[in-house]
Amino acid sequence: MNSHSQAMPFMRFWEHLKNLFTSKKTENFSSGVQKNSANRLLRHEVIERSPSELKYYENWSASFAKTDSLGWLYREYSEYRLSGCCDPALIFLMIPSVNGFAIKFDETRWENREFSALFDYFKNILSSNENYWIQVSDIKTIASGKITEITERHYLKPPPQFDLNHGEKKNQKFGNLMITLNTINGKADTLKLSATHYNDHLFEKAYHFDLLMELICQK
Repeated sequence: MNSHSQAMPFMRFWEHLKNLFTSKKTENFSSGVQKNSANRLLRHEVIERSPSELKYYENWSASFAKTDSLGWLYREYSEYRLSGCCDPALIFLMIPSVNGFAIKFDETRWENREFSALFDYFKNILSSNENYWIQVSDIKTIASGKITEITERHYLKPPPQFDLNHGEKKNQKFGNLMITLNTINGKADTLKLSATHYNDHLFEKAYHFDLLMELICQK
């Protein structure tokens, strides 16, 4: 196989994820099912974790698996900042107004439940450490032909500010945050986090994405 043919799948993956990051509608964060009239919405409800899921999360939070995953993510981000390169399972997107990353699931490296735990962990640490408000936390299942896709989302907004003086700018922290986990036919597919910030006179400049990575990767 020549280098051009090897590069094509990665480029298609990159273009696809770039579209996911830059989508203006949160409903378009789905990765596997094409949007057409043949789609069937099987489920759309608020995320509620079962006792067994909560127990797994508790055990995972105290495990080496968590430490290893977060250490890997931060090392790869540091390498990306230095060289522009990182693990093939990981893509960073740094464009005006939107910063983020997407992790492509690899069953030889992770279990489905680990991605689910990371998904909830990012939400929990941002809501507890930065007082982010969870505007949406939902799960949607769509079927299309032989494909069944589950999309879980945590959409977080900076804490509201009601005591500002006239002319005082709002602190947007890292901006609005979207954390998405896609599962296709029972197997985790992509875990994504994106930060979208405002660039107008009503808001202070957003915190640097470096600080967000430090926050979510602390062990």
